[in-house]
Amino acid sequence: MNAKMNQLSIKAPQRIAIMGLILSVYLICAFASPTMAQASKLGWNPVYPELPIKDYTPDYLLKSEAEVTVDTARKEATLRFETAIPTAGGLVYYGLDMPQQMVWIPQYHLKATEPSPAGSISHEIKLDLSKFERQDMDVCNFREKGAVICYRLQLQRTTSDAPVYYYGRFRVDQSYNQLPCVTEGPFVDLVKVDSATISFETDVPTIISLVIKGKTYTDGQTGQRHEIIINKLSPGTYYDYYLVLNDIRDLEIHRFKTSPKSTHPRFKFAVMSDSRGGITCGEIGSAGGVNYDTLSKLLIDSYNRGAEFAVFGGDLVNGYTTREDDYRLQLKAWKDASELVGGSFPIYEAMGNHEALTNVYDDRSPFGISFDKLDEGTQKSAEEVFAEEFVNPSGSFPEKENTTAPSYNENVYYFDYANSRFIILNTNYWKGSDPKMYGSNKEGYVLDNQLEWLKDVLNKAKKNPIIKHVFIIGHAPIFPNDGTVAEQYLFDRRIALWKTLSQNSKVVAAFFGHEHNYNRMRMDRKTPIYSDNSTDPKFVFPVWQIVTGGVGAPFYALGNAPWSSNVKKFYPTRHYCLISVEAERVELITISDSGLVVDRCMLKAGI
Repeated sequence: MNAKMNQLSIKAPQRIAIMGLILSVYLICAFASPTMAQASKLGWNPVYPELPIKDYTPDYLLKSEAEVTVDTARKEATLRFETAIPTAGGLVYYGLDMPQQMVWIPQYHLKATEPSPAGSISHEIKLDLSKFERQDMDVCNFREKGAVICYRLQLQRTTSDAPVYYYGRFRVDQSYNQLPCVTEGPFVDLVKVDSATISFETDVPTIISLVIKGKTYTDGQTGQRHEIIINKLSPGTYYDYYLVLNDIRDLEIHRFKTSPKSTHPRFKFAVMSDSRGGITCGEIGSAGGVNYDTLSKLLIDSYNRGAEFAVFGGDLVNGYTTREDDYRLQLKAWKDASELVGGSFPIYEAMGNHEALTNVYDDRSPFGISFDKLDEGTQKSAEEVFAEEFVNPSGSFPEKENTTAPSYNENVYYFDYANSRFIILNTNYWKGSDPKMYGSNKEGYVLDNQLEWLKDVLNKAKKNPIIKHVFIIGHAPIFPNDGTVAEQYLFDRRIALWKTLSQNSKVVAAFFGHEHNYNRMRMDRKTPIYSDNSTDPKFVFPVWQIVTGGVGAPFYALGNAPWSSNVKKFYPTRHYCLISVEAERVELITISDSGLVVDRCMLKAGI
């Protein structure tokens, strides 16, 4: 015994301490709950593996937006751009913007082909602008006033791949001099009873002013990105506005409506989700990771049917990229599609699992080990870039979950509209592929700070006499119907989430995406939720769970979970939800991309 002790060079007190530590660990492991054991390093600061980092950019084709120059003598515009890989020559469709349209829809009447051979990363395409002088082409008095020229760039990785489209525009006067142009937006954001924010980008640095009812507003900045706050407005009122760029009036006139007073609560809003392209789904009109055609069509339809705003529940883009410029270009492609109505009604965006900007470590598996792209502040996370690209409420959000975790600013938030509160969750915050081993968070898991923030916001809504309805919007359903089986710790957190919602009588419905279909079910204390089909009496008030993942991603079938027997309606194709609120009454209509009403029900009958 003494010989062994000497060989180990461990003194008796050290041995006792080590044995005590081992016993403590054993007791913790032996008596800890399965949830603790399964969750492991969930929520910890990541410990990165000692493996090489690799690029993963399946949608990275265009490296940056095209540079446009105009030759006034030749009456010719040149588009110059670079691709991430050598590609065949590009094709451009182009035409005149017609500013008399309230919903701005580009019209492409001409095309131009790149003359260079295949296999290049540097590209140049020339557009003949003089053709717009022809009588049959001059739909907006181009010869006297000039116009905004819209273009759609078509690229292909290989000749056997489906085309990918990118959108842009520029402006010339009647003498073909290039003028400052709004290239992104405008978007109306943060609409309240007496104010709104208008955001947009221009192709060159500009001094901007916005004119509304003869009054001029400005952000006082010279730059390309602008956010202008308009105040002292009247509730429930339509306002027309236009922009002035460097003293040159923009050709477009836009219109938005302020929120009604809480004493006159009558309005409609739209909810939709999952417009990401889907690499193998064969969609037509894919634009940089986005189902452009489906997204724009459903947003326009909701606007024309009277929606005063839309909430989008995540998976805007394909995402899953290791390059920030690729991620930004995909989000910009989404804005290209949504801006067709974005200047007239606000769109509130949530993050899905595909809003992923990652670092990927190569462990020789197909996808590697991935982490949200945040390394002690040296790189921007998916959440930070998302907040920079969109304008969402920033007055209330949870504290970040750990010292190296990203901020929740503008990816978890709430806003009030008339008599209703809308709470937007991030069910894919700080996502890593293996949090049990390396830390960070698991897809679909709502960490502690976000859950406590949700409880606080709901509690304040309960005490607020103005708020009559609460709507929750997230991405991953709390009760999935796609057939997947959750680990116990994730299932337990989902139960805790639903208890939080169902113990507040004002919560009407929780909207999600992720499952690419439509399904509606009522969750209450009689709903079977456990594997033995037992129920939970703590689901005090009934709440609707509505999955609306129908903006073009590949469709999912209905699975077989214990609660799936409560599904009242299932519809596996493109759609969105239109909700009407009138005082205490809330009605849901679900509309397909063909205009067919596929579901209709009263979510709250009122009194």
